[in-house]
Amino acid sequence: MSSTIAVLTMAKGRHDHLLGQVDGLSVGSMPPVVHGVISMGDRDLTRGRLPLGTDRWRTVVRPVQSDRRALPFAQARNTGAEIAAENGADLLFFLGGDIIPGKRALERFSDAIAAGPPEGATGPIVWQGPLLDLPPVENPALGYPFGRLAEIATPVASDPLLEPGQLAVETDWGHFRGYSFAMTVADFAEVGGFCADYAGHGLEDADFAEKLKRAGGSLVWVGGAASYRQPVPAPEIADELRIALRHATTWRARWAEDPDHPLFDRLLGAGVLQRAETGGFVAV
Repeated sequence: MSSTIAVLTMAKGRHDHLLGQVDGLSVGSMPPVVHGVISMGDRDLTRGRLPLGTDRWRTVVRPVQSDRRALPFAQARNTGAEIAAENGADLLFFLGGDIIPGKRALERFSDAIAAGPPEGATGPIVWQGPLLDLPPVENPALGYPFGRLAEIATPVASDPLLEPGQLAVETDWGHFRGYSFAMTVADFAEVGGFCADYAGHGLEDADFAEKLKRAGGSLVWVGGAASYRQPVPAPEIADELRIALRHATTWRARWAEDPDHPLFDRLLGAGVLQRAETGGFVAV
């Protein structure tokens, strides 16, 4: 039995990227039942000024309370799951606003879940496809050539090379990425969603992965369920530092240990962060 899929997008600005995502969904082999777009302080998006609608699925735009200095990605994903449940979906496909789903991504996730977990997969399951990085669009008026995305994009080196439809269990939860993954409504509810105490992009994904790991869950790669990441500017290191310090405090309160995450390795290496003698981190 095929799944009823909700595509759930967290967005703030970069409207051309969001419209590119909608165009990608439009040429997909399987439409969602609903596209839930969570507006994180985007007035034009909230007020319906973008041409997101289509007759192939329902489009629901819902705002969440936002601070432009630390966008509420965690809370936005939970809100997206609520939209999915309200519209009768049984499968959630979370996407960042800069991600274009591959032509058969929804179909591949639906088929994988219908076939059942592969050997070695237990508990609540996160399903994740390969990610490829797109170059800057050559002509913004025309957008990307959706029939040739795989030709012009570069695969993320750490992702496994799988045949379409092939499934593989990933043991390293560091590979989980919250801006492109699928999960059943039931499994997402079992885990309890994302911790909304995290605002800004930092440890919210790692925290969700920690919850899954402690619940005996699994991360499963789905071959052929590709997504494409449009280029975006790198964040300012001062913003990363501010959010990292706040997230480290939340992580320590929740898990009674300091986070082990590439964000902190990068900030430590840049000399803007150091470990405190009593535990935790301080800005330099």
